[in-house]
Amino acid sequence: MNEKRRFRLHMKDFDFALPESKREYNRRLFSPVAEVYSGITRILSFGRDAAWKRKQVSLLPEIPDPRILDLACGPGDLSFLFAARYPSARISGIDLNSDMLDRASANLSRMPGNIQERVDFSLSDMNELSFKDGEFDIISGGYALRNSPDLGRTLAEIHRMLKPGGYAAFLDFSRSRWKLVGRLQLDLLSFWGRLWGRVYHGNPEVYGYIAESLKSFPDQADFLRLLGDYGFSPVHYIPRMFGMIRITVVRKS
Repeated sequence: MNEKRRFRLHMKDFDFALPESKREYNRRLFSPVAEVYSGITRILSFGRDAAWKRKQVSLLPEIPDPRILDLACGPGDLSFLFAARYPSARISGIDLNSDMLDRASANLSRMPGNIQERVDFSLSDMNELSFKDGEFDIISGGYALRNSPDLGRTLAEIHRMLKPGGYAAFLDFSRSRWKLVGRLQLDLLSFWGRLWGRVYHGNPEVYGYIAESLKSFPDQADFLRLLGDYGFSPVHYIPRMFGMIRITVVRKS
């Protein structure tokens, strides 16, 4: 096995209820993942990840010259989709992991010049952002919110940085509010993730973390209520993969 891909972290050594501990786990988690991220995301989603992201972007309205922020941008997939959808947009992608940003920058270097001029990537924590109040028309996240060290703080930051009437669009794993269904979803997700964690990294925990992090993330109904509590109005809430994935689009109230 490629030594760089080996996953030596253990979830038992971290307390995900503590923001600093969860932040450090996520920062370190994505270094061995960065090299294979695009391929493993296709496998884990049964080849549907790209279609889900295209749908996420397509659900947003036409906005002239939008300013867009892509949280936990990874290798830049969503940032590039936004650049194609909005030819005059300026897009900033941020991520906590420098290896992921290296991938994003390498991908950007292969993009046409008009996209390279409008997209930038930087190292940053989604809970500690220096952007101005009301700076963005759109804020997006692909598998981002579930990894937030402090979800309430992240939602407050998103609300702060959006312009009045601005949009936020999220793609992430989800679980049913019905306990038995939610338990089954977590068990299936844990099995599938742990299988490919062992195959790719010699450690089932690397993608077993997806199900583990989802345990403490609000279920579908609670997530919508939480968004309302932080000043967002629902626009679209679309299930995929039998409800285990949700595309959520909200507007700043």
